[in-house]
Amino acid sequence: MDSSCRLNRAALIGLSVIVGVLTVGAGYARAAAQNPVPAAQTQSSPSAGPASNLGTPAEQAAASGRISINVVVSDKLGHPVPGLQEGDFTLLDNKQPQKPVGFRAVENKGSPVHVIIVVDMINTAFDVVAREREELGQFLKEDGGELANPTSIGVFADSGLKMGTGSTRDGNALLAGFNKTQSELRIIGRGTGFYGAADMLQMSLSQLGQLAAYEATQPGRKMILVISPGWPLLPMAGDEADLKQRTWVFNSVVQFTNGLREANIALYCLDPFDLGRTNPFYYQGYLKGVPAAKNAEYADLALQVLAEHSGGQVIINGRDISGALNTAVRDASASYELTFEAAPGDRPNEYHALQVQVDKPNVKVHTTSGYYARTPEQMQLNAH
Repeated sequence: MDSSCRLNRAALIGLSVIVGVLTVGAGYARAAAQNPVPAAQTQSSPSAGPASNLGTPAEQAAASGRISINVVVSDKLGHPVPGLQEGDFTLLDNKQPQKPVGFRAVENKGSPVHVIIVVDMINTAFDVVAREREELGQFLKEDGGELANPTSIGVFADSGLKMGTGSTRDGNALLAGFNKTQSELRIIGRGTGFYGAADMLQMSLSQLGQLAAYEATQPGRKMILVISPGWPLLPMAGDEADLKQRTWVFNSVVQFTNGLREANIALYCLDPFDLGRTNPFYYQGYLKGVPAAKNAEYADLALQVLAEHSGGQVIINGRDISGALNTAVRDASASYELTFEAAPGDRPNEYHALQVQVDKPNVKVHTTSGYYARTPEQMQLNAH
């Protein structure tokens, strides 16, 4: 395929994804609040992106200039560290210290985290999905099927996003509902070339956007655990993209970055890696924040990149999917919420890198990696 064909295809992807994100995002959250996602129904519209949650507490806080981020602090064994105080944290915004105006410890017992497990049937081969089903069943049946968190299950499929029968702590009931989705599986192989990869990218981003937009209407902290090797990164399309195409990608990055944070969602990628597959750490070359459209590439929208930027994790346990699920769910047991006054941007979508340091030895911090600031004019508009 010559470069012009690739560029035309990349342009179509960018247009369909970005138009949906920019024109439907905010309205979708309000509509979803009035008409929640029906249980076990197909959500096939490709146009919904992560909502900006107009009217919700998160959006109101953003309009006032305040930003809240969730912080998980883990010890060297990966277990969350409870009992920390505000003085243990240092928050840096573009390397400048910020004094929090709000701090609270979030204990799972008092405010349980909603866990959404998603099985990606778009980007995963049939034999791997079969193994994932077995591992997921093992996880759901642990402790007699009694889950620590209210949990729901969804599927990314060719025919659209599908959600189960709602949120419950009954793992056996979730498993029974999930088993009914297996007939929906249709494989788009990785050998179908650029066009197949482009379709998989488009469907994946669209369905993640729909799920995030709906969860934005729900209260509390959410963790979306996507069992997936990730969608195609299209590195060649990024290399050949012109500024218009890069602008489409940049706008999507902005919407996902701010939308996931405002919805209080941490995204996780649980990669069922097998030896012989493409390097699962390739995404790490795209973890640096994207400051402007000229720097944007399609790989900046990789599942793994979005996960780490949201404060979640990329967990590569190979065939041990139940182990990966248990590792991810540990992050729900204890976390901290920091709120600070964010300065308005000098220009629209000005990128700010965030860093949280903890004054304790041998700990690791997971939190939002950055945000795109609003101008005073945008903040005033959102306030109304």
